[in-house]
Amino acid sequence: MGKAIIVTGTPGTGKTTLTKLLMDKGYSTIDVGSRIKEEKLYDFYDNKMQSFVIDDDKLNNYLINIIENNTNINKLIIEGHVVRLPPQFVSHCIVLRCSIRNLRQRLVERNYSESKIDENVEAEIMEVILSDMLLLYGENNVFVISTDGTVEESLDRLLNLLKEF
Repeated sequence: MGKAIIVTGTPGTGKTTLTKLLMDKGYSTIDVGSRIKEEKLYDFYDNKMQSFVIDDDKLNNYLINIIENNTNINKLIIEGHVVRLPPQFVSHCIVLRCSIRNLRQRLVERNYSESKIDENVEAEIMEVILSDMLLLYGENNVFVISTDGTVEESLDRLLNLLKEF
């Protein structure tokens, strides 16, 4: 059975930036956020939260189908903060983290609303995504990479970790 590597983290930690660079290096990657919109893997758009409410069953079925049909030599990398695949489809999970100061600045630069910034900063402080991934995939399969510093430094950390898998 095919398995994927999940790259996840709070919005603004560098998931999309780093996985785009991985794609340039020949890795097969999926940007879940884009696929959710393109494939209509959501129930509706929540105007108050300024985000789509994901249909988890549709998303998981879609991703599992891709994992099972992946023929790339490199493992498939799935990037997104809403990915909660069953453990049998995931070999490793990489959680990207950054300092609250850097996270806030990145979200301000994206023109997020103040409430959206506060929500994401709070999630990072509370380690929401890291805690969820540890519960779902276990300590031996979850790895943390700091994305404080330059993009090149973060990419090097990620590439070095992927070589271990």
